[in-house]
Amino acid sequence: MSLLKNRSEAAKERNLGGKRCVRFSISINNEYDRKLSRLATSCGMTKSEMSDQLLRIALDSPNVLDWLQQKFNKVEEYKVRPTVINNKVYY
Repeated sequence: MSLLKNRSEAAKERNLGGKRCVRFSISINNEYDRKLSRLATSCGMTKSEMSDQLLRIALDSPNVLDWLQQKFNKVEEYKVRPTVINNKVYY
């Protein structure tokens, strides 16, 4: 399975009819905007598409989740515990 898919293929897999269902805005500093732009361009994507892929990779990676929670978790009872079932991450 390819980690990088175009948005319509990913939406079809999630039965969204080719549409995304949630939008949100983020602010990043100039250094990371430049890095995101270069990476997106090199992969033939928009910055939004690349951000979506990076979020998917991070949120579906138990190692990344563990690292983030070790570094930033403030309340133990809110800690997520990722479980992999049939190559899909749940928490």
